[in-house]
Formats: sequence, structure tokens, C-alpha cells
Amino acid sequence: MEVSTNKPATSAVKTYEPTKTESKTGSQTVAEAVAKHNQPTDKLEISDAAQEKQDHGNATDSVVGKGFADFDMDAFQGSIRSTLMQSINEAKKALMDAGVGFAKYNENSILYDLSELEKSGEVKAAEVPEYWNAENTSQRIVDFAMSFRGLAPELSDEEYIEQVRAAVEEGYRLAKKSIGDLPGPSAKLFNDTYSLTMSKFDEILAKLQKGSAE
Repeated sequence: MEVSTNKPATSAVKTYEPTKTESKTGSQTVAEAVAKHNQPTDKLEISDAAQEKQDHGNATDSVVGKGFADFDMDAFQGSIRSTLMQSINEAKKALMDAGVGFAKYNENSILYDLSELEKSGEVKAAEVPEYWNAENTSQRIVDFAMSFRGLAPELSDEEYIEQVRAAVEEGYRLAKKSIGDLPGPSAKLFNDTYSLTMSKFDEILAKLQKGSAE
């Protein structure tokens, strides 16, 4: 995707608001969902320096330090990895002793190859507490990524999303490398979470592009 380095950042992403999750009791925020299901809050940790910049960015649109050049990308990718590992391990530990077929780790792809397991039937994603399912985990990752938009006023919306999308992809690679082989249902949960995360980035970008064209 070709982007302009001179296009000013629009306010559409700067004011991005996290999507509310849907549960059996209706619409509620992620925080409420955590309380209802008594799930641990997987706070996405970042370095103190990056947190200070984020807090500053939430209060003002002014450039902080060197803008996005100062962004702690290693901490960001590590946070994505940590969140994914918590979600997938919830599924993995429940299936390891159940004789479920495993999808082998392949470092050449972000996704797990389920083709062999699917020959004997459809592989369904592992059932996990609602907080850790593919929809909610992917939404928390995207919300976290977009929360830093104010740190990069020098980037266009397209440029910012392109950079954080690449960072999130690297977070998935790190998580997969740490997790290794997975039971088929857990691997399907990982794949579904990745696909939903990328789709959510596409949706945000499509809305921004539609808004700028109107």
C-alpha cells in the first residue's frame, strides 16, 4: 500500500474508542466482561518510558519526544506475545492429555497448518472462557495498538496502521515460536485470533478511507 509521508494525521484514529464486547447478558465493556467471568486482566505491559509517552499523548496532540520514532516497539511486540500466550495456553493445557492431534510448529508462517488434521474432519477452535476467545482477544490487541495513535501525529493514518499492524504480526510470530506445537483446536484458536485481528485493522482503515473520500 502506497502512503503519503506528508498527509497529516486525522483525528479519526486519534479519537479511536475500544469496541464493546458482546456477552450473554448483552453489550458490556471488556472490563465488565472480566469482572463477570472472573478472568484475570491481561494488562498489556509496556515500558515506563512508553507509558509516559502514551499518557502524555492522551492529554494532548503535541509531539512527544521524537514522536513515533521514540515508540518502544520491543515492549509493544512483547505485550502482544504475552497476551496471545495467555489465551492459547488456556486452551492448550486442557487438551494436551486428551489425545488430540497436534499441529506442528512451522517458523515460515504465522499461522498453524491444520490441513493434515482437517483430513479426518473439521477442526474447531478450542472452547475457552469468553474473555480469551478469538473475538475478544483480537479486539483487545487492536484497541491496545490503536491507543498509541496520539504518539505519531507525524504519520498519516495509513502509515500508522501499517506500522502497528507489522508490529502485531511480529508479536504473533514471537508467541507462536514460544508456544511451539499445539493441539489442533488450540492452533485453530490461534489462527482465528490472528485472522480477526488483521480483519479489524482492515475495517478501521476502510472506515478512515471512506471518511476521507466523502
